[in-house]
Amino acid sequence: MMYEQLAEKLEKTSAIRWHRGRGVKNEEWITTAESELGFSLPPSYLWWIREYGNAYLNGGWILTLDEPEHRDITDADLIYMHRLNLEDEYRKEHFPNRLDVYTPDSDEQYFFDISSRDEQGEFPVMCHDMMNGIIDVYAPTFAAFLERLLDEHS
Repeated sequence: MMYEQLAEKLEKTSAIRWHRGRGVKNEEWITTAESELGFSLPPSYLWWIREYGNAYLNGGWILTLDEPEHRDITDADLIYMHRLNLEDEYRKEHFPNRLDVYTPDSDEQYFFDISSRDEQGEFPVMCHDMMNGIIDVYAPTFAAFLERLLDEHS
């Protein structure tokens, strides 16, 4: 399994709350989301949402995909948050290549840089330090992002 080491870390951690088996139950949810976004989601993120679905860490949800009919009522849904961000003119103008994936209860936001896909189809996960206005690469893939979060919070 490609993500075996990450799965082992998830099994042993108490820093992150997740519920295995509560992942995306229907591939159509992914197809619908990707159609709305206009691009394919990264492979490691797809693994995560299929296997685990979501997680709660440091006061925020690592976003997932919910049933399409519930997307307008759950703040843990990637598409719901994307729709909200599209309504914000400032964000659309200043961060056009940003797809939020995790907003903890702090002054940081984590997002995919959808302008920079690697040969495996992965987007880097960026960290926006909102206090200082600094945006840096946090991890080259979603899997590396989860692994780093686990290491920092364990």
